[in-house]
Amino acid sequence: MPTTMNRNTGRIAAERVLSQKVCIALGIFFVFVGLTGIVTPGLLGMHLSFIHNSIHLASGALAIWTGYSDNTKRSYAVCVSLGLLFSVIGVLGFVMGSPGYPNVGYAQMDQYLLRIVPNAFEIGTSDHLIHMLIGVTFLIGAVFTKKSH
Repeated sequence: MPTTMNRNTGRIAAERVLSQKVCIALGIFFVFVGLTGIVTPGLLGMHLSFIHNSIHLASGALAIWTGYSDNTKRSYAVCVSLGLLFSVIGVLGFVMGSPGYPNVGYAQMDQYLLRIVPNAFEIGTSDHLIHMLIGVTFLIGAVFTKKSH
């Protein structure tokens, strides 16, 4: 990882590659959503149950840890892995979801409700869109990091 000297502090600071920056930013976002979802399970029309929030918190912790790690290959791998995982989950929600009323989170009728664990882990249209956006962002972080090496 390239390093630079900070003129103000005299310390050597590592420059982060895009995959690390994406991991840090999305990791913070995941932790925020995971913690906020505990109090507001219908945040932005999402279906944030205990399981869903736990997955967000774990993904966020992994992404932040990876982003601050000095191993750029690790941040690249996490960007690819989480990018594919969240993109696939988002697409599957639209393909396999069906109309219904959720039992967790945002309680309105949803056209693409996917009940992974009924009454405990259900995701709907808002979740699918956000998962796809997050997945694509992770993948962009990986693609542009790979090109820069």
